[in-house]
Amino acid sequence: MSARCELTINGKSIEANPGETLIDAALGAWLLIPHDCRSGQCESCRVTVVSGDVDDHGTRIGHTVLACQTTVSGSAEIRFEELPAPVKRAGVVRECRLLSPEIAEVVVTTDRVLDYRPGQYVRLKFAGFPAREYSPTCRLVDETDPSELVFHIRLLPDGQVSSRIGTGIKPGHRVHVQGPFGNAYLRDGDGPLILVAGGIGWAPVWSVARAARATQRDRHLVVIAGSRDAENLYMKPALNWLMDDGVREVFATAEIGAAHPVLSGRPSHYLPLLSMEDTVYVAGPSGLVDLVKHKARAASAQCYADPFLPSVQKASMFDRVRRVFGAGAGAPPLAIATR
Repeated sequence: MSARCELTINGKSIEANPGETLIDAALGAWLLIPHDCRSGQCESCRVTVVSGDVDDHGTRIGHTVLACQTTVSGSAEIRFEELPAPVKRAGVVRECRLLSPEIAEVVVTTDRVLDYRPGQYVRLKFAGFPAREYSPTCRLVDETDPSELVFHIRLLPDGQVSSRIGTGIKPGHRVHVQGPFGNAYLRDGDGPLILVAGGIGWAPVWSVARAARATQRDRHLVVIAGSRDAENLYMKPALNWLMDDGVREVFATAEIGAAHPVLSGRPSHYLPLLSMEDTVYVAGPSGLVDLVKHKARAASAQCYADPFLPSVQKASMFDRVRRVFGAGAGAPPLAIATR
């Protein structure tokens, strides 16, 4: 092996040291491969190996590898889709409304339009509160204004931020947005699209579905969305929109309270038989994401996912006391779940 290797990144050739990661090799030549965590968890840095030798360290799926873990082992060519660079935007809350007993829609307008790919996520920080990560999505039926960002938020009784949505956080509240981030965005292609969502995982999946119907109408589309209980199948209007738009395979599931046409069980129970021609997008609880990713990998199908994880932050004693003594004033507080 030579002391230096030739690495071609999106058509540009650079010299790289054997053993350094693809991300570090690119940064050494002032090239940026999109990435976030650099630990192999977020999969934001997945790139395609066009030719040559790399040590993928167990991250290979088809012709793709994680650039943060994969190291240079010889001359190679890689490519990736260049994404909008993360930026910061200032904004204000325009609307807060309930979509179901446990899901709220929060609409934010920003000072400048945020460029992102359908399926990506951002860090959202309400002034005076800790940041959380959410996927911008579309309104369930109506058209979304390009100047607004729509978020679906799960209501948790002890949410550090969510207990103030609708009271302390309401229309007019200042917001800071940073992003976009994430690897589970809609890509070009012509094979079948399988979209799977659990709970507020519907937010990125709905964004992908709307974009696919707008720009890739010839692709076969399967949509499966579920909730633990039927009362919180807040995405029903969107599922009806898809069926009215000609999507024939649309399924809603619930573990509790399912009644026709809602199917009993979890979204993963109704996953079709996958093949290597399929592209799968899945979002929601980590258990659902892991299961669908495993089934996709077994079928050699391409799968993109950004799992939703609960916040580890808990409300302070002051916040809990404030909620107890403030519960009687105004409308019932809403709560929040994090990505």
